[in-house]
Amino acid sequence: MQYKNVSNENKLSQLDSQSIRAQFHMLHTQVNGYPLIYFDNAATTQKPQTVIDALVHYYQKDNANVHRGMHTLAHRATEALEATRMAVQKFIHAATSSEIIFTKGTTEAINLVASTYGRSQLRTGDEMIISTMEHHANIVPWQMLCKEKGALLKAIPLHDSGELAIATFDALLTERTKIVAITHASNTLGTVNPIQQIIQKAHAYGAVVLVDGAQTAPHLPIDVQALDCDFFVFSAHKVYGPTGVGILYGKKELLEKMPPYQGGGAMIQNVTMAKTTYNDLPYKFEAGTYHIAGIVAFKAALDFIEGLGKANIAAHEAALTTYALKKLCALKNSQIIGHAQNTISVI
Repeated sequence: MQYKNVSNENKLSQLDSQSIRAQFHMLHTQVNGYPLIYFDNAATTQKPQTVIDALVHYYQKDNANVHRGMHTLAHRATEALEATRMAVQKFIHAATSSEIIFTKGTTEAINLVASTYGRSQLRTGDEMIISTMEHHANIVPWQMLCKEKGALLKAIPLHDSGELAIATFDALLTERTKIVAITHASNTLGTVNPIQQIIQKAHAYGAVVLVDGAQTAPHLPIDVQALDCDFFVFSAHKVYGPTGVGILYGKKELLEKMPPYQGGGAMIQNVTMAKTTYNDLPYKFEAGTYHIAGIVAFKAALDFIEGLGKANIAAHEAALTTYALKKLCALKNSQIIGHAQNTISVI
């Protein structure tokens, strides 16, 4: 999606921005005596009223634990939670809902993969690749893992344009490369990486690829099957949903081979003092009580996006970004960091 090539500001009229703003109570408040103007969506998004209503409805009408009770409230809560799982499956075009794991955020999803797949597969002398534009949540877990396993962590550098040095990535790839963990889009530069090309190159060397989609899930169409990524992670709170909810997509054949991340309720089928039998996917990775209300309300956020249409949202954001860049560049002594050809709405 090449936002910088979009110059028709009239595309803003495709969405009724005032009626959309009316759905966000926070945007009608004041901060320090001024009307709130909120630009920090790359960190977290504000929530439409439908999400807040869904959160409150759960606590007022359906509050119960899931997958554990035979009573009516437990049944309703379980159905609502699993409806969100199916909505996420549709949102990212996964093959099956069993490939969708609920976590508490992108960071935990990355740590889950590092602690299970990474710890079971990486050996001394192996290599993995990240990039210098990664959020620290996609750096630190891999640093910890590589130090523990005696593996080498390599990083793809950036050009001055803010784009990855793909030729250098080619040189970094070797037969020892086991994992590539890469952001789909930079949270500081807005650069959208050629993720499908990266995945294809990594797979040619037998490496698995984790894609950090925290910044692209709200903005770009996501099709994990078409991308052929092995893992894809993102957070609900950056997609107009509640905090404390994250998504890990993993290919079923990989998830089935991975050991559990944590032990406890929901991730077991049978427990004796001698042996524990682990649950089937996706529950094998969902120990303990979920953030049920947050997961249930996340479906309302996905419905909100679907109602507006991602293509309409993208066009609106593109026009706003073009307008903002034009005005910022006109300011004396201003400098825009990063000039990638393919960007999302981060400046």
